[in-house]
Amino acid sequence: MKLSKQIYSCFLRLRHGGGRWFFCAVYNRLFPPKVLLYEYVATAFDGAYGLEIGGPSRIFSPSKILPVYQQAARIDNVNFACQTEWEQDLHEGGKFHFSSKTPPGIQMIRDAKSLTGIADETYDFILSSHCLEHIADPLSALQEWRRVVKLDGYLLIIVPNSARTFDHKRPVTKLQHLLDDQREGIGENDLTHLTEVLTLHDLRMDPHAGTAIQFRERAIRNAENRCLHHHVFDMNLLREVLVTAGWELVATETIRPIHLAALARKKRRS
Repeated sequence: MKLSKQIYSCFLRLRHGGGRWFFCAVYNRLFPPKVLLYEYVATAFDGAYGLEIGGPSRIFSPSKILPVYQQAARIDNVNFACQTEWEQDLHEGGKFHFSSKTPPGIQMIRDAKSLTGIADETYDFILSSHCLEHIADPLSALQEWRRVVKLDGYLLIIVPNSARTFDHKRPVTKLQHLLDDQREGIGENDLTHLTEVLTLHDLRMDPHAGTAIQFRERAIRNAENRCLHHHVFDMNLLREVLVTAGWELVATETIRPIHLAALARKKRRS
């Protein structure tokens, strides 16, 4: 089953992106990158208690390039709804199965920037993969994640490298724009970037988005499905938002094919 999914994914790359994208898809499966950042993560997360925002994420699974799931003692999960484009049949208080070798964590239904019911300094670490770009007010979310992490706890975050994804035609978001969004209390129903997305989104590189008409209909309903990339990141912006939200950078790394990764620590504010 896993092999057939990989073959199908490669086929979609060939059909929509041409030979270059097909070659990249095959190459990255045959020769996965070695992630230097994992040397920090393996020690920091060993036997620790964490929370994942979104997910479960394949990149954190055993045999993948950042196998955090095999290090942690337990991971709870937050998703924004019981039914999403990525996960179905979730419910509050259910089980979050992140590893077949580890007891499941607790499933919670929360907005990413409002982790109500979770006490301050509950977790040793936070995980987030390809989630922050879907959040209209990422600075508030990062500050809320910081609240629920223990002092000297960690955040491992991954966002898409816009230069290597369907966002490559869009301009990188400015930090001031994110500061303005936070000040104005922008919510998930915000469609400020809709025209830009519909104009510059490269559908050739996003085979699961469907036709231009289907993509537009989905984007308009973003408050329901959260598929839209509100913001576009490069490594400089990722570093800026983490520091602005009160995190201390430990290490960052660009990981092929499309990942920007950062490990940050919660230190006491001076």
